[in-house]
Amino acid sequence: MQHITTLFQKTMENQTLLLLAILLFVTSTWFVLHHAKRRTSLFIILLSIISFGLGSAAVALLPIDLSYASSAAAGANSTAATTSDGDDTASDINTNAVDPSNNPTYLPWQVTYWSTFLLAWLVLPITRETLLSGQFTLRSRLKDGMYRSFRSLFLMFCAGIVAIVGMAVHLKSFHLVTIVLPVLMALGNTYGLVLVSLLLGNGLVNIPKRYWREACPANELRRARIVACGAEEELFEAVMRLEDMEEKIEEVCQTAVCLREGEGSDDMMENENGVVTLGSLGSSSRGRRATRCFCCCRGNGVTEFHECLEDLVRRKNETATLCSERRTRRGSRGRANGTHNDERDENGDGEINTMDVKYLVTLNVQLKKAQERVTSAQLRWNHLMEHSRLFSALMEDGSIAGLMGNGSNNGGDGDASSNDNLLSSTSPSSCHKVRYFLQRLWVRYLRFPTYRFISLTTAVLSVFVLLSEVTISASLNLSPFSWTLHALDSYYKHGGSSSTKIIFQIAALIPLLYMSLCVYTCLFQMSLLGPYCLRGNRQSNGVALVFNAQYLVRLQFPLGYNYLLM
Repeated sequence: MQHITTLFQKTMENQTLLLLAILLFVTSTWFVLHHAKRRTSLFIILLSIISFGLGSAAVALLPIDLSYASSAAAGANSTAATTSDGDDTASDINTNAVDPSNNPTYLPWQVTYWSTFLLAWLVLPITRETLLSGQFTLRSRLKDGMYRSFRSLFLMFCAGIVAIVGMAVHLKSFHLVTIVLPVLMALGNTYGLVLVSLLLGNGLVNIPKRYWREACPANELRRARIVACGAEEELFEAVMRLEDMEEKIEEVCQTAVCLREGEGSDDMMENENGVVTLGSLGSSSRGRRATRCFCCCRGNGVTEFHECLEDLVRRKNETATLCSERRTRRGSRGRANGTHNDERDENGDGEINTMDVKYLVTLNVQLKKAQERVTSAQLRWNHLMEHSRLFSALMEDGSIAGLMGNGSNNGGDGDASSNDNLLSSTSPSSCHKVRYFLQRLWVRYLRFPTYRFISLTTAVLSVFVLLSEVTISASLNLSPFSWTLHALDSYYKHGGSSSTKIIFQIAALIPLLYMSLCVYTCLFQMSLLGPYCLRGNRQSNGVALVFNAQYLVRLQFPLGYNYLLM
């Protein structure tokens, strides 16, 4: 009978962990799809879902592990107190209680640790460097990404070895040299704890203040209009940088066409939309091998250069009509080319060989960054405009038809896709009328008390976390979270019900979940990251997803260690 009961308990524990894993990956799937752009590749989306899911596993496993460890210790103590077989039997009972194989979370911990280790230090860095690479073929980009990632790892490993040797010399104990791997892990946790401290301190203050500030809809509308000015300026600056890159590419095209067989620049054509084509350059370069020296290269080099240049022009033409109403340099290509040549000569950079594949790789990297910046700025501007119009209509008691009118009148500030989305979301159908009514009810009546309640609750949690962090090194335990868990543990040891175990897990999860929210929210929304910053409403590119997933995976274990110290 006891064997059947034990087997039933293990089955229930496995089902609980399985449901928890499903919940984690469903949540991570929603998170990634909410942030990823529509043209993000399927591989990047799947990799980000797996990374965010495994990166959040420690937050879910740690409270469960604490409850099982507490119950196992309580059972071992009660059994040891009632046994009469002597100290050897009690010692065996305690050994079985602390045996990690008896803990149902042991295998999930092993899977989480080693999978996130591979993701954080190999898979995600290589993927990010591959996405940032300017090479023109997938194989070359993957090779370049692996080279850059392994070079960074080698430099970090060398710095760790130097630090270990330096500490050994300083402490006059060369025992550290014999335990290189544990010391490197300690250094990695120290690096993570520093980042956790910085991000956690910012999040503990920023989250309550943010909800308090955004509680009033009028203040939120005014803030959206103020932020829109900065977003518009950022969009104009991004468009100007993209135009600079397009002019540099057109300059290379002109030089290539002029140097080809002395045929002049008739092969490069530009239509009314600014789309540049190379005419017969690509077909002739692929149809036959070049037979004369071209920029000190052989015929194969010329063909490779032409193919790379065609790919670069093709990438440039993909965004030729992006933000067309904000472009200011149509028809000024020749004047801009002369300006670039003068600037390069004045800066002493005349030795740069613009007719080289390496230069095209550099241009490709800069073009990709410029295009991503323009696209992100455009999406952010469209979202702010839609958000501002929606709040204005909801607060001014406007109807759906009035909201559609405002959207159509102000549609010149964004692109056509934004206006289509706004009109489709506010079309006077029954479903959208219900949605509009619920939004109006939320903004005008429920938003203020709800946000103020969340702000006060998070402020109390922030005070408790700060008190626990400040008194970590104190001999007296002053952590409110620790008091709560000890009280529940004592109640469970003195004959508490099985529901006490669930309450213990919830009580252990709340502070860890809030600390994780503070750290990761600050990381995702850090403006210093620039293009790596995550933005909702499908405004984040693949590089931003991979970068934030990488640091989420790296910081989960230092954050869990910091939580255990509390």
